[in-house]
Amino acid sequence: MPAGLPGPESDGGAGPEAAWDVIIVGAGPAGSAAAMVLSGFGRRVLLLDRSVAHGFKLGESIAPGALGLVRHFLGEPESFPGDLAFFRTAGNLSVWADAAPQTTDFFFTPAGHGLCVDRVAFDEALRRRAARMGATLLTGARFVSCARAADGSADWLATVAVAGGQRRCRARFLLDCSGRQAAVGRALGVGHARLDRLFAYARWYDSPLADEDRLTRIEAGPQGWWYSNRLHAAGAGSRRLVVFHGDRDTPAARDAASAAGFDRLLRDSVLLGPLLRDRAYAARGPVRGAPAHSQRLDAFCGEGWLAAGDAAQAYDPLSSQGIWKALDTGSQAGHAAHDLLQEGREDGGRAADERARQLRQYAQRQARAWETYRTQLGFYYASQPRWRDAPFWRRRRDAAAWDPVRADTMTPV
Repeated sequence: MPAGLPGPESDGGAGPEAAWDVIIVGAGPAGSAAAMVLSGFGRRVLLLDRSVAHGFKLGESIAPGALGLVRHFLGEPESFPGDLAFFRTAGNLSVWADAAPQTTDFFFTPAGHGLCVDRVAFDEALRRRAARMGATLLTGARFVSCARAADGSADWLATVAVAGGQRRCRARFLLDCSGRQAAVGRALGVGHARLDRLFAYARWYDSPLADEDRLTRIEAGPQGWWYSNRLHAAGAGSRRLVVFHGDRDTPAARDAASAAGFDRLLRDSVLLGPLLRDRAYAARGPVRGAPAHSQRLDAFCGEGWLAAGDAAQAYDPLSSQGIWKALDTGSQAGHAAHDLLQEGREDGGRAADERARQLRQYAQRQARAWETYRTQLGFYYASQPRWRDAPFWRRRRDAAAWDPVRADTMTPV
């Protein structure tokens, strides 16, 4: 392993003692939250970050309901690290059910405001906090596979690709926080259900003019939907992010992947197009893309492993639950893994029964969250009636499209 990584990494022949209590695959908000929880319990945690440097991440808007978790893991916004830029958001301005803009004012929520953050810096602040609390953060480390140790200990041997080759790390427990790729779950043969083909196409715009807008702007269109946020600008002028969401297999989405096609679609916007023109915004850089589809694992956990965050279930950005879900489920997974490790290594008897009960409880909690999300998402898409027969909206009107998952998949594997 790279120099400076503590702990006796085992190739399987070094005895039953694991180098790590928990290996967390994925160092986004869910993985960092789980690492903080487990480190707080004194667990030996290895947090694997596939990237060495992070330069692109959507999901900069934090809803009022997530601020309690943000404060828990990072403190008050005023105490954020100096490189984590943010400002308070005031609400949403949407053109959705009809052509008249509607405002949702965060003043009437318990928190009174949301946050817009530099998402790359936000994720990095969480990783640094996890490391300060005792987790070992390994960057440039890609999870490859896992298998049980051959010595009968029930430990895992995880194969990890790092600079210079592959090494195996030994742990008592695995947490899958690897995002939509669900690397651990898939390595264990767990299937997944995908509801749609939604993809996000993003472009950044700069203006020499001041822009004090603190509203997230959301707009439905015939081929999909848009959102835009003003971002923190380091110097004079203003910066704004504009994102189009469409099904990746449609002509509109293919157009949105190019700068010229993105601009053509944007010209038809009644909310965002005029805003960009009136405030002298000009596009900067290429169109960037990221998956935005809804999916879930067929099983959320099993003996010696749990999935959390987008690895367990990934949501449509329309839900505005990304950061909240990541921190909440990462925290839940950290507590659950600690409790399961408390039950010891016995193969039978009361300890095994208790582990099975806890795994069922975790799986059922995840399944209930999925059903709630599915119902709410179907409601929000159905509330937009203007282009019901357009392919994008017709797909979401079909109730069968929201129910591809078998009811028996709550059972852990």
